[in-house]
Amino acid sequence: MGAAASDPPLTPGGSSTRPVPSSDEADIDSITRANPAPQEPDNPDFTYPERLYGDPPTNNHTDIDTLIIVCCHAIFHASPSDSNFPLHSPTLESNWHLAPFQQSNARTAKPGEHTTFLAHITRGLDLLSTSPTSLLVFSGGHTKPTLTSLSEAQSYYNAALAQALSHSPDHAENLQTLFDQHRILLEERATDSFQNLLFSLQLFRQQTGRDARHVLVITHAFKTQRFLKLHAQALGWAGDRIRVEGINPPFSADELDEVVRGEERACREWEEDALGEGEVLGAKRRARGWVEYQSSSFGEV
Repeated sequence: MGAAASDPPLTPGGSSTRPVPSSDEADIDSITRANPAPQEPDNPDFTYPERLYGDPPTNNHTDIDTLIIVCCHAIFHASPSDSNFPLHSPTLESNWHLAPFQQSNARTAKPGEHTTFLAHITRGLDLLSTSPTSLLVFSGGHTKPTLTSLSEAQSYYNAALAQALSHSPDHAENLQTLFDQHRILLEERATDSFQNLLFSLQLFRQQTGRDARHVLVITHAFKTQRFLKLHAQALGWAGDRIRVEGINPPFSADELDEVVRGEERACREWEEDALGEGEVLGAKRRARGWVEYQSSSFGEV
């Protein structure tokens, strides 16, 4: 769901020179109302593929200026095509493909991290419902091809739909309407946090014909520095135009220490390899289903 593999490479640049809003309010709608979307590309430091840059928008989203990204981290394996789909609750850990470190542990009373993923989904949908100038992107690729053909992004939407059905058919219908109106989009290629941001920015431009004026990333709180200080700057998207709303799993003291150490290692890897194409980060992508024909170099996506 993005540019074709033949597109010319993207080039990372510096920070945006466009004025940013002075408001510190957390409410997205109040910010975006005061800053209407530009009608022309407004970030000269972020170079899009030529085909994307010149094509007309896919949809008539003339008022949309805000991108909400929900970064996906696992796969809810139920599908709406299943006859018993309404019986598959996303609140049950058994309905998710979780990595070992994401699973619950009865000995330590650690809960499964699927509950955190549902919190990310719910927060994204809440923001979308209160901000008529926003698009919501679920971002996550086919990271478990040996287990399922579902992408993380598709599975998050399915989880949202299952959750809505548990409330009422009307809730599910409202969600489906947002999807049909392309207010909810699926970015199904990303295999890491850098690609979550990059491919979602591209998808927003495909849909609207312009850059997002405001970007809000919903992910784990411990990844805030990674997005703001590393990924955004590598893409020339620094400054107040991008924010992170972090929701962590519940940690014990030992778990928190381990996560902090792991994130420090990850940030060092991204500092040394900002585009994620080197030996270490490239290997992680391939382990999550990324294949070389999808991108022989940065930007050929």
